[in-house]
Amino acid sequence: SDIEWDSFKLSNYNEYKSYLRYFGVMKLTYWDLRGLAEPIRYMLRHSDIEWEELRIPYDEEGFGTWMKLKTQPGLICANMPYIEDGGKKITQSVAIYRHVGRKTGLMPQDPDEVALCEMMEQELMDLRSRLSVTCYDIYLTMSDDGDKSEKGCHDFEYLKEVFKKRLTDRLAIIDPLFAKGTLTSGFDKLTYADFMAFEFLDQFRKFAPECYNGFDNINKFSAEFAKLKGVKEWREGDVFKAGEYINGPMAVWHGKY
Repeated sequence: SDIEWDSFKLSNYNEYKSYLRYFGVMKLTYWDLRGLAEPIRYMLRHSDIEWEELRIPYDEEGFGTWMKLKTQPGLICANMPYIEDGGKKITQSVAIYRHVGRKTGLMPQDPDEVALCEMMEQELMDLRSRLSVTCYDIYLTMSDDGDKSEKGCHDFEYLKEVFKKRLTDRLAIIDPLFAKGTLTSGFDKLTYADFMAFEFLDQFRKFAPECYNGFDNINKFSAEFAKLKGVKEWREGDVFKAGEYINGPMAVWHGKY
């Protein structure tokens, strides 16, 4: 390998190095938080695909690890999350959602259903981006000697109210789309967009639970989805129950509960 793996000094380095030898195992790399990677993890947990992951600590050491990882050959548009599959590295979250969807039988075939899923994916990503803008002070740095924002530059309470209004307005549009149970039909025909919806709607719910009152289709979808194979087991496990970061720990609202 062209990468100095020995320099990463991660607690799970030995495990990570060993599974890299196995070409057939899909590998996911992302920060040690839910963020943008959790829909990928849920798809893979629900599937029968063999996969592994490297969770990078969201701290200065972790950022140093990422600075090394991002220079590796073949990592086009270097960003996280990224996956390694069949000798290829794939970046950009939506591209990964679609790729994993194809590999796990979660990609719709009907053109109208494809269009619906793609519209939903973009709607969800728009809301997720707005949540990040609300929760992260973009002027805050990890370094002690870096520039910090002045008080008042990032008005979290104001941005939170703006996000809550946007969320409520968009939930009113999204809710009828789940009248059949899932986005395209019932739970016997899941799509990658359903996995995106479950995770991101759950993140938004943690941030602003009051916005979900009266949206019965979404609430029923979330409750039923949580019972799926792989999803149920994870959410009943110790890691999930202990609370995971949704955003990085530096965020004004990081979502750990």
